[in-house]
Amino acid sequence: MSHREHPGRAALGTRAALVAGAAAFLAAGLYAVAQEPAKPTAEHEALALSEGTWDASVEISMGAPGTPPQVSKGVETNHMCCGGLWMISEFKSNPGSAPFEGYGLTGFEPSKKKYVATWVDSDLTTPMTSEGTYDAKTRTLTMRGSMTSRGKTLQWRNVEVWKDDDTRQFTTYQRGPDGKESPSLSITYTRRK
Repeated sequence: MSHREHPGRAALGTRAALVAGAAAFLAAGLYAVAQEPAKPTAEHEALALSEGTWDASVEISMGAPGTPPQVSKGVETNHMCCGGLWMISEFKSNPGSAPFEGYGLTGFEPSKKKYVATWVDSDLTTPMTSEGTYDAKTRTLTMRGSMTSRGKTLQWRNVEVWKDDDTRQFTTYQRGPDGKESPSLSITYTRRK
């Protein structure tokens, strides 16, 4: 029996045809649902306010309470993509012996009425995902998330407060084993002119 006559080859051909047919069916169905392209909402426009380059003053709290924070400088660059629906953030710094880089993707999910975000960086092998809300009166974005990394479950709350149009204060609060939150990261962002 030649390789062309092998029964597995016929089965693969049938599977390929089924996958192609299913993909075409799904694409047609999605097209029918989304004939109108997605358009940015007021919530997406609020994200766009942080477009540009920002100088960052970073303080990381490590160790026992009362231990002085690790201080470093960084740069964050933000830009909207995908027709104004998503914000891409790039963060770079050199806090210690090795350079640090991180990338974020943030958007607004109208069906949930929440902001959604994913973050990856050079210290993580698991992406961080979070969701939350923006309070326009206090100019505060609050995001909550959890993840399991290196066998430990981490929970956090990120709070970003706009002090003015050119200054943002970002604080991460982590939940400890006792269930209490404490600040672990603080970043003051100043817009580059």
